[in-house]
Amino acid sequence: MKDAAKYLKVSISTLRRWEKKGLITPMRTAGNRRRYTVRQLDDMLGLNTQKELGAVARRGLVIGYCRVSSSGQKADLERQAEVVANYCEKQGYQFRIIKDIGSGMNYKKKGLQELLRLVCEGGCSKIVVNYKDRLVRFGYELIETVCEEHNVDIEIINQTDDISYEEELTEDVL
Repeated sequence: MKDAAKYLKVSISTLRRWEKKGLITPMRTAGNRRRYTVRQLDDMLGLNTQKELGAVARRGLVIGYCRVSSSGQKADLERQAEVVANYCEKQGYQFRIIKDIGSGMNYKKKGLQELLRLVCEGGCSKIVVNYKDRLVRFGYELIETVCEEHNVDIEIINQTDDISYEEELTEDVL
């Protein structure tokens, strides 16, 4: 962070604030250290206003969304996050992972609320999920419509066969 802040001629706290607002997203090492690409930093150098910074965020930030139904599945959540992160890295995306624990029928999960806020405020350009049902169990079309209205693509890594409403409900109940 120190080198990136020096390169940008801003303070470390400014860099952290930009990250919190989603204006720049570092890659994280295994030790959770931030790493920035020269391109990211150069993009930031050419910008003078918050409005322009927001345009960079909208143009490039990808959100990887990962969800499991219960806290007993935390290991699966970590595997899912790893799959999504690896996929985003291979695609060359500037990305951030949002993790959630809760039912796919619960729309008040903290991570999902944050994701929708980012979509509506123009804070991302794409959502990547491992499976369609990891985003929401029911109501995917509504989320898809909101994303379309805000020019946000949804990319599903692993497509599965569509099953009927009744079969999906039975799986959820079980």
